Amino acid sequence: MNASDPRVTAFQDKDQFWITLDDPATKNALDMALVGALSAQIENAPPGVLVITGKNGGFSTGGGLSTVAALAEQAQSDVDGAADVVRRGGNVIEDLLFSPATTIALIDGACAGAGLGIALACDYRIATHRSRFTTAYAKLGLPSDFGTHELLRRQVGASIADDLMKTSDTIGVTKAAEHGLIDALIERVDRKGVKKILKQLPPADRSARMVSMSTILDDEAIQFARALSSPSTLMKIEKAQRKLSR
Repeated sequence: MNASDPRVTAFQDKDQFWITLDDPATKNALDMALVGALSAQIENAPPGVLVITGKNGGFSTGGGLSTVAALAEQAQSDVDGAADVVRRGGNVIEDLLFSPATTIALIDGACAGAGLGIALACDYRIATHRSRFTTAYAKLGLPSDFGTHELLRRQVGASIADDLMKTSDTIGVTKAAEHGLIDALIERVDRKGVKKILKQLPPADRSARMVSMSTILDDEAIQFARALSSPSTLMKIEKAQRKLSR
């Protein structure tokens, strides 16, 4: 995939390949250009350790409201087209699941919605103490995209995952650790700290996360687009946009 975006940067540090999301205006909210650039960097990553992190007080806040609003407008007349866009975005999840590298989501701040899905697709999640997690979807009356709900169920169990999806509650690192959502805590975003923690973690087993994910992403994209096509959902998105612009 040939895609670039100045909000997605990468560098190699010995056996660690770092990808950083850097969009201060949105705390690394996702749109198709950013997701495409992220996928391209994941595909370019060599075997070894792949670390994905974010600047500006966030890993990623998930799909940006403007992106979701544009999809909702499209879905009013073209549900299949909107579903195709959602599904193409979900390719980043498969890129992570099939990466030859050991993948780490290094979370420092907000991790929400599709951003949480990306973190869950990684082999490990390492978080700073100020990190916060939420599924976020219920606030807009939406199901998950990017495999978030299913990956969450596989990581923390169906009961906890379903509750987090239903409530969209925000949880801190203590509760996230209790649920098994994160694997380790780190004081700050630090390459030496990541290397030290990685030596202490058990070998990653992504087999359970990979089962039927392609089919799940297909079905999820359709359900997400259908939800977007609802006029009531569009009203919720527009209300959220007005609130954000005040």
